[in-house]
Amino acid sequence: MQAFLGALNYYSRFIQNLAVYDAVLYQLKEDDFGSSTDLSAAQASFAELKRKVIEAPILRHFDSVKDVHVMLFANEWALSSTLMQIHDDKLHPVRFCGRVLNDNEVNYLPAEKEVLALLQLLKVCCTLLVGKTIHVYTRFSTLEWVFNSKSLYGREVSFAVLLSPHHLIIKRVRERDVDFAQLLQASITPSVGLDESLAHIAPPSKGSASVRMDPELLYARVPSDFVGHVLSFDGSAKTEKNGGYGSCSWILWRLPTWDIEIAASAHLLSTTVNIAEYTGMNHGVTAALDRGITDLIIVGDSQLAIQQSMGVIACKKDTLQVELARHKTLTKQLSSTRYLHVLRTYNASADALATEALEAKAGRAILNAERKAELQVLNRIQEVLYEDRDSAKTDETTANITAVTRNQACRVRFEDNEKKKLGGT
Repeated sequence: MQAFLGALNYYSRFIQNLAVYDAVLYQLKEDDFGSSTDLSAAQASFAELKRKVIEAPILRHFDSVKDVHVMLFANEWALSSTLMQIHDDKLHPVRFCGRVLNDNEVNYLPAEKEVLALLQLLKVCCTLLVGKTIHVYTRFSTLEWVFNSKSLYGREVSFAVLLSPHHLIIKRVRERDVDFAQLLQASITPSVGLDESLAHIAPPSKGSASVRMDPELLYARVPSDFVGHVLSFDGSAKTEKNGGYGSCSWILWRLPTWDIEIAASAHLLSTTVNIAEYTGMNHGVTAALDRGITDLIIVGDSQLAIQQSMGVIACKKDTLQVELARHKTLTKQLSSTRYLHVLRTYNASADALATEALEAKAGRAILNAERKAELQVLNRIQEVLYEDRDSAKTDETTANITAVTRNQACRVRFEDNEKKKLGGT
């Protein structure tokens, strides 16, 4: 096995997604072969790699005159990139790169992992790519935001610095993008839609890095031309050791245009994460009632708050029972209430507001048009809310930001706040 992996490592530049397929083999130990360890993933990986060696594409020599094209891919345990150039009206591979994620990187969001894949390619092929215009194909639009935005925080700042010397043209490739698939040379595997086909070779120690949505939780689904209101909420809190304070946020969206009717956050002096989530949800329902709204879809990444509100799971803690009772009192005033549990990735707008309030230790109502526009850019709820995702009417020029975590969503101050500060000094 060691000799086999050593040979594959030598030929890594010729085999697409090698790091994705051989990760489980590198985790094998001698004891695994003599015990009752489940080796099905390793066996499947070994078979896939043998097939890939046989079917490995013939690479083209790099042509310094031709444009450079890069396709990115990352999953729960590895990342991969493909350097390509156009020959005979098709994108042919020039070089493959990839590696296994380390323990910290496993917890990155999918879009952040694709940024890592691009950075690795730029480092490995730096002599080839210096001064070149690079066309990057990615499943996410975070890369474009990182490359162009002036309001970054956390990891995005370091990403932007590392990408700044390069001229990137970024294109988001959606699922079932026929035009892009036809552009690829037959030996190249498109990165879009590849995740599901890799489940059988997932390394056991890294296959649980991401949370998978249970389809049964997605109760609220509407057509893309639905007219109504969606409330997204979020909450955050520090541990008692770090102060025990927290924050919450709520955003009221008007569909189908996804305009923001209200976006606000609040600072909570003493709270827990679950209470903060409930507080944000209840503030949002109150705001909807104040505007005379009678039908509401409530969206959040708190599985506990959503399922307890729906009655799917019992609420046993006294502190949460108080918040749940208040929520039921509020929703009784609505004609219709539906719920949707989403991953934090899709709830990035509310998450960003809650993070801001947590860092600033102060809440605020968002009145600035520029900030509202940024929150609209962050919003990805429509990707899971609409029954037909492909018919969702989203603007291709608008970047849907995914790489926003609680430690990364703090934004710069806006002009109106700065003017207030200057006026007060």
